[in-house]
Amino acid sequence: MNRPVAVVAALAALSASAQAGGFGIPEIGVRRTAMGSIIGRPDDGSAIYHNPAGLSMQPGWNIYVSMGLALISTEFQLAPWDRSDEFLGAMPEADGYYAPIKPSRAMGVIPMLAVTGEVLPGKLTMGAALYVGNAQGAAFRKEDVTRYHLIDGYVIAPQAVIAASYKINDQISVGGSVGMINMIVHGKRNVYPVINGTDFSSYAGTNPELVLDGEAWAPSWMLAAFGRPHDKITWGATITGRVDATLEGPVEITFSDDAQTPGDMLIGRHQTKQMIPWAFMAGAAFDVSPKVEIGTEARWWLYRQYKTQLTDVTGIAIVDKLETKKNYHDSWEVSGGVRVHDLDAAPGLDLMAGLQFDRSPAPPQTVTLDQPSFTHPAIHAGARFSTGRYRFGASWVHYIYLIDAVDDSTTTPPSNFKGSGRNNIFTLSIEARL
Repeated sequence: MNRPVAVVAALAALSASAQAGGFGIPEIGVRRTAMGSIIGRPDDGSAIYHNPAGLSMQPGWNIYVSMGLALISTEFQLAPWDRSDEFLGAMPEADGYYAPIKPSRAMGVIPMLAVTGEVLPGKLTMGAALYVGNAQGAAFRKEDVTRYHLIDGYVIAPQAVIAASYKINDQISVGGSVGMINMIVHGKRNVYPVINGTDFSSYAGTNPELVLDGEAWAPSWMLAAFGRPHDKITWGATITGRVDATLEGPVEITFSDDAQTPGDMLIGRHQTKQMIPWAFMAGAAFDVSPKVEIGTEARWWLYRQYKTQLTDVTGIAIVDKLETKKNYHDSWEVSGGVRVHDLDAAPGLDLMAGLQFDRSPAPPQTVTLDQPSFTHPAIHAGARFSTGRYRFGASWVHYIYLIDAVDDSTTTPPSNFKGSGRNNIFTLSIEARL
């Protein structure tokens, strides 16, 4: 096979590495992660992320710092595909799948730093924040049967925003935020040397390595409202605008040791269009007693707009464009919880717990191991403690991924698999009034 066709096959095999899969995660801040409800009563600095109109709840000047750590535990069993036994050097088990594989690394970090202050006391509150809405990555060993799907990959999406909330009257505040998001993706895997029935392993080797990196900057914005129609009831609503960006970066293919020319490299560049969809969110909180609050919220992402992923390639012969079908549907989440506070025995203590259900936007046929997306229920728990000018928080969220067996994958090579997974997110926070 000639070199250009080998390049086409290689790039087609990795085109999913720059896919969306989501550049945002709602698990920022201890109130959200402990209770599962913040939009209807955003009472800490993470309001900049969840509902900036709620900054009106922040008197004076404040600093808010939180750090989340996601520890993901998953196990997959890949199904064989055309001639995979030959190149993997492995045979399926009695159930028809290869032996179970766990990532050697699967984790994420979710940091946030926010400063808020009353510019016009009782009327205008402003804030600025730096946070990483998504910083997740996973890796498998180079010798694992997953090497033609993923060896190493990550997504990082830091964001800087400024926000404001204007209190129209005691019943309603309006607000919003504007910012810039930096999208960074990395993917590395081996190229499966049989494409559409044609074997090019004698030319490029049995394990040519492909590395794709991409980065883009794009503006972001949110409009928000916060209301208090009754002393015991608050509500909030937000609209987050769609983000369109173009990830750019290098594409490198290195032929394996058993190639005609071991170590030979093909180097080009790509531009991959990336979309973060419109999102609509709303929530409410109710004081059912002087010491008990109940909160609930719903979030909706218009992923129906993400039908294809388009990549333009330059610097590599013949390949100029790749289009991958995604056919995402909308994603939604419902959650809620309870907060117990101002107890006689511990007046500075908040105890919180909640539940959540999140529907994935990805059809099973398009799920890839480099950025898997699964529907999941979750449980939340945590506490905050106030003393003087400070408030400390800690929380835990536990996801249970509902992973359906995939037998009609449209990826190259096919990502037919079954598996199980869980995710534990731990968050610590500290707030200080200046």
